Amino acid sequence: MPLTDKVAIIIGATGQLGHATAKAFAHQGARLVLVSEHQEGLDALQKELGFRDTRVITRVSNALDESEMQALAEMVLGRFGRADILLHIAGAYKGGTLKDTSAETWDSMLNVNLRTAAHSIKAFLPLLETNGWGRIITISSGITRTPPANAVAYVTAKAALETMTLAVAQEVKDKGITANVVLIRALDTPAERAKQPNKLTGWVHPEDVAATLLFLCSDQGGAITGARIPVFGTN
Repeated sequence: MPLTDKVAIIIGATGQLGHATAKAFAHQGARLVLVSEHQEGLDALQKELGFRDTRVITRVSNALDESEMQALAEMVLGRFGRADILLHIAGAYKGGTLKDTSAETWDSMLNVNLRTAAHSIKAFLPLLETNGWGRIITISSGITRTPPANAVAYVTAKAALETMTLAVAQEVKDKGITANVVLIRALDTPAERAKQPNKLTGWVHPEDVAATLLFLCSDQGGAITGARIPVFGTN
């Protein structure tokens, strides 16, 4: 599934899914724009990948700032002349019941899980439309299907993210662009294992998620759009 010279923008590149995703796409020939708020993490990721800055560039940007996302899109267009793939893999979790969830927590969950994606997609969609080919992927949680107690703001934000992504898929379905949501229950990383020591099932390796993203972004994945795709692992 080569992505030779496709330009992929990864929002949230220094998160727990970022390394596996960046590595998978770089090794399939894509040119990468790695985006995060953390320069140190971006520098480490770029060094670890080992590609020249003609293939992999980094950018410190706050996806919650719509003007920064517009500036990022302009930078990508000036640097590469195009954008093909937008991967929004940023996210955060905070629990709480409705009664106990503060306005600040509501804002935080909606900002990082929904609004950053909305601003990113809005900024890059015109570039994808110009190509007549594009891929948009967001990441959500399997728990939105059967929402648990004590996660009301997080589940609401992720459910809204899913609905927005599927609505975008309908808006662009005649333009050669797909938009899908990948659902993950638990990403199998040391940090997540430490947070959930009693969880026994639902773990999935970052590399397996990255493989799914690769397929969805390939020409072979072009028939899939407007879908919620579960990647829940086998145990």
